[in-house]
Formats: sequence, C-alpha cells, structure tokens
Amino acid sequence: MTLACTNRDRSAYATGRLAQGDARLLRPGGLELTARAISLGRPGAGARVLDLGCGAGDTVRALCSQGFDAVGVDCAADPAIAKESDPNATARRVARAEALPFADGSVDAILAECSLSLFEDRERALAECARVLVDGGRLMISDLYARQPDAIGQVRALHGSCIAGILVREELETELNHAGFCVGVFEDHSRALRECAARFLFEHGSLDGLWGCCGHASSHSVEAAMRAARAGYFLLVATRRGRSRKGERCHE
Repeated sequence: MTLACTNRDRSAYATGRLAQGDARLLRPGGLELTARAISLGRPGAGARVLDLGCGAGDTVRALCSQGFDAVGVDCAADPAIAKESDPNATARRVARAEALPFADGSVDAILAECSLSLFEDRERALAECARVLVDGGRLMISDLYARQPDAIGQVRALHGSCIAGILVREELETELNHAGFCVGVFEDHSRALRECAARFLFEHGSLDGLWGCCGHASSHSVEAAMRAARAGYFLLVATRRGRSRKGERCHE
C-alpha cells in the first residue's frame, strides 16, 4: 500500500503496517486476499505482474516466490522502505501511478491493493494501467468502497484522513470502462476490513492511527462517516480490452 504523493499523514492503513516500526503486515485480507486475486486474474506462469502502490513489498516478495516476474511501484522514496522492499532495488520503482515507467503493453497483470483510493488522479492512474497492460491483461483491485453511496459526501469531506478517497462501485466501473476495461468479477470482502480494524483497535486502543486522523478528521468523525456510508471492502478483476475495441462496452 502507499499514500498518494500528497501531504496526507502516513496512516497505518496506507503504509500497511500496524504502527511505526512494526514490520507486521496490516491489510484487509492480507496475502490470502492477494492469492484470491491472483487465482481470479489467472496470470500465466512467469507473467510480469505489477504491484501498484507496493509499500514495503510484501506482495512483490510473495509473487516472486511463486515464479512471477513481479515489480512494485510506489511514489514513496523512503530509503528504509526501499531497502525493506528489495535490498538490491531490482523489483521496485519509485514513480507515480499517474506516470508509470513502463512501455505500452509491457505488463501482463496489475495489482492495486489498498492503493487506488489514495491516488491523487484516479482516472489518470487507470489510463496508465490500460496503457502498460497487454490486450487481455488483468487489473485486480482491492480497496475501500461505500455500500451506501448516498452518504459518500460525508466521507469525502474528511480531507485529513486516508479514507477520503473511498470508492463508489458504480463510479469505479464507469471509470474502468472509459479507460478500456471490462469488469468481470466484483466480490465483497467487508469482513476482512472489520477484522483488520479490530486487530488494530485491540493492539492500539484507538483507530486514529489506522485512518490517519488529524485536524478536524477526528476518529469520531471518521467512524461516523464510515458508518453512514457503510464502508466495506471489495475485490474487483477487470480485463484490458483490445486497443481497437476501446470505445465498446463489453460483457464477460
């Protein structure tokens, strides 16, 4: 996971760590949900898989151990994170999601775990994903979403929290279609989000550090907004349409 390259605080949700200095992975569903995404996306043996918003590189390491040609991209240039992710800096690129340092059609699959909602320009990031993916390549997204979209404004007003970019399913699917993708799978994994929050609360006694609460975005306002929007967690798999079919709507 990663933060967008903005001035937001580095929350535990965005960094994927329980607290500063704690190396344990914190992500809804953990690597089990990553494995689920890979099973649905079905990248072939040795496929080049990009982890978009790789954070400290947990997913990259897991994918490499499974024989994939995995590479991570993160806007954070923190030397400690880079060293933890890949001491030889061979599987990590420091770059923005809106300007990926890869050639057109050079990636077989992309993972965006707890990251898409944090990007400064989501539509541009999706366009970049479409550009670098091969025709038929898979984009696998897991992230926060509002199961009650009518209350989304209350969440998006929390500019001091990492949840301000929470997604709305219908909006995301429209953006994906415009970028050249067909949505094939959408699964609700909200239980994983509840378990992740409970784990953090048990160890730290407060959710402030989980959501990056600061200024007016107190833990109380964040929790109230998330309840109003019925914040959940999802896994989505979309397929890159062929370049010649970009304007078409498609069905899988």
